[in-house]
Amino acid sequence: MITIFDLAIIGGTVIDGTGRPGWLADLALQGDRIVRVGQVGKGVASREISAAGAVVAPGFIDTHSHSDLMILVEPELLPKLMQGITTELLGQDGIGAAPMHPQHAVQWRQYMAGLSGDPPISWDWESLGQYAERLAAVPAGPNLALLVPQGNVRMVVMGLENVLADANQIKAMEDQVRQAMEEGALGISLGMIYMPCIFSRRDELISLFRTCGRRGGFWVVHIRSGGDRLLESIDEVISMAREAEIPLHISHFKAAGKRNWPKMELALEAVDKAYREGLDITFDIYPYTAGSTMFLAILPPWALAGGTQKTIQRLRNPSWRAQICEQFINPPPPEPEGPSWENYVHYVGWENIIISSVESQKNQSWVGKSVAAIASREGKNPAETALDILLEEEGRVGMILFSMDEEKMVMGLRHPLGMICTDGLLGGKPHPRVYGAFPRVLGRYVRERKDMSLEEAVRKMTSLPARRLGLKDRGVLAEGKAADLVVFDPEIVLDQATYENPRQYPTGIRHVIVNGVHAVENGRFTGRRGGRVLSRTSLP
Repeated sequence: MITIFDLAIIGGTVIDGTGRPGWLADLALQGDRIVRVGQVGKGVASREISAAGAVVAPGFIDTHSHSDLMILVEPELLPKLMQGITTELLGQDGIGAAPMHPQHAVQWRQYMAGLSGDPPISWDWESLGQYAERLAAVPAGPNLALLVPQGNVRMVVMGLENVLADANQIKAMEDQVRQAMEEGALGISLGMIYMPCIFSRRDELISLFRTCGRRGGFWVVHIRSGGDRLLESIDEVISMAREAEIPLHISHFKAAGKRNWPKMELALEAVDKAYREGLDITFDIYPYTAGSTMFLAILPPWALAGGTQKTIQRLRNPSWRAQICEQFINPPPPEPEGPSWENYVHYVGWENIIISSVESQKNQSWVGKSVAAIASREGKNPAETALDILLEEEGRVGMILFSMDEEKMVMGLRHPLGMICTDGLLGGKPHPRVYGAFPRVLGRYVRERKDMSLEEAVRKMTSLPARRLGLKDRGVLAEGKAADLVVFDPEIVLDQATYENPRQYPTGIRHVIVNGVHAVENGRFTGRRGGRVLSRTSLP
């Protein structure tokens, strides 16, 4: 018998990503493509995998990732690959690796450390295209797709200060967005709680989003508030997307803070209403009740203006420290035309804010402890303790915040316009979602709780995000599509990562194949990496 295929996957239940019921079938791969879905038989492929008792699905797509820098030192990205993720979307929250201005590189690197880490690498790129070339030089475990972060665009043109953009500066920023789209960005991101995004006014943002939308891109946004002003924040971005005529994707959808949990139903109703009225709107969500971000995000916007070094100077000033501590308790009213502040301390509390990463060895004892516990141990006020932590580490700190209700989170998880993400920070003692988000959905919320069908969960991990990203050859198992696949055991698949011990791989993920490369075999990394940079210019 003549061997005609590179790999055959025999006897699995194919769940193709579209949401339709699974069926028993074989698959055959040739190079980086799926060439047959149906009966393949034995002996016609160079290698065969038995998928008996397992599900064969498209590779999972992580629509919110913070692997932008760690991917350059750990290209296999095992925390993601081992849970079946074959594509990641970088450049999130308006603050990413590129574009970059050399004048601000040192400060930006320091600012980004609490979110993306600070690995020992040279930042030798300026444009998004140069950064993409750096990524492509060493094959990664998963595929990598890029957004252009609005904060980077503003930094390149205007620096990090809280100043209004004039017409010439807006045009220069539009040119930056246009260039990034030409260099492969799939869309634009904005973080409405992060510096320097918080210094941008509506007219500036609309101009950039319109520029992106006219080139086929979409807008990904960390909204102004997931807590006290959740509903107003959703209305705001829906209005902006309509004005800019651009598809809208809301990041890590949530209702945070106990007093805000009842708003989840209303928030989802706002999404439904916008969709019924014709807006192309989606969102992503992670299956946990805690979030995670840089510890600098606890500070009011005025304390962040100008970059991290100026922030550190303010934290050394007794009068400014006192003002920050007072505003933790009594936040000023929001300014209609000024930068907004998501006051985590006010609606979460110091006991629910956990230090997840620091850079220096001497302060590792803080990791995994709440600010309240650290303060108690050191006999200090929690607010003063928080500022001292930022001072000691010069801002290079990550945090985990416990703020959500599981049943409300599940409402978002089940919503047909919602897809799954990790939103994972990789450093220190990370949030368990870095290692377990996708298997947690399949194990806890599909098999154990039966909150959704297996087919619907797979759709949320594959074809729905593929459509959002414009990846026409991924997200569905069909002949001619890219050979990104995951084979998992539906009876045992489950996350193992916990808040206490997060660096644990899941159970039940048998095989992961990326562009035809067998990266995970029988639950073990093979040492082979098949990931590519998926730029707009490379899309079919």
